[in-house]
Amino acid sequence: MGTAVNNVFKDLTYYQLFEVAEKARWNITDIPWDEIDHSKVNENLIALIKTIAFGELTTYSATKSFMDMFSDDPDFTQWLAVWLYEETKHPHALIKWLHMVGAEVDSSFLMQGREITPMTPSKAEMLAFNIISEIVAGHTYTQTSMLMDEPVLKQIAMYLAKDELRHSVGFENYARELIKHSEDPDKDKIICLRAAWAFLQDEGFISHPVFLTVRNLGGIIGGDEVIRKIRKAVASRIGKLVGVEIPEPEMIFEVYSEFKRNYRKKKAAAAQELTAATVG
Repeated sequence: MGTAVNNVFKDLTYYQLFEVAEKARWNITDIPWDEIDHSKVNENLIALIKTIAFGELTTYSATKSFMDMFSDDPDFTQWLAVWLYEETKHPHALIKWLHMVGAEVDSSFLMQGREITPMTPSKAEMLAFNIISEIVAGHTYTQTSMLMDEPVLKQIAMYLAKDELRHSVGFENYARELIKHSEDPDKDKIICLRAAWAFLQDEGFISHPVFLTVRNLGGIIGGDEVIRKIRKAVASRIGKLVGVEIPEPEMIFEVYSEFKRNYRKKKAAAAQELTAATVG
């Protein structure tokens, strides 16, 4: 990433992703706000939407972290501007829905929602975790849309689900570019596999905003079937990203460990060859 190119329109991923986004994008005005069914709204639902909206507010701070880390990459940082705009509409729509049903949030809600824990210094890990988090969010919103009785909220959840899954493809594109141009591609692949293993092993110790939000939902919109789909999707997508097959999510550590062992063997063999050549 950050590699010089002669024809930015032809060679930068951003321009293709931007055109896809333009065709897929929804507008706040597409939502039929006057069709909210207030009889389907209760305090539990309001609490749920506040939790989800709060988690969505981290996009601002995450974008700042990405911009700082990838400041030398015009391709990715241009796409981030699109990602930020589209992701910012998520809490906007949810907070407007809350307002329409008489549930207000204040400025402290916004500022506290923007707070995030320090993110990893690894570019590969940042991208891998965001691929995973977008997959998690996409499936979570899909499940939310299926469970919602309130029709306007159901439509909002459907819009958000499609955004998140499309964004996961964007982050995956840039992760592939990073690996392609890496000085040590296999090392970055190991980092991506490690991120997937960490999530699949026990997402409880990961402080990524999306994972925190899902945990805060307390299983309200979860369920074994949803968790199974998320785990399989994460294992499949990260496996394809690094060029390995992960037949089942439970095999992630085995695949990760084998990949790391082979990497170390290659490094040791290369070091031995270099030593022999130097001595010779």
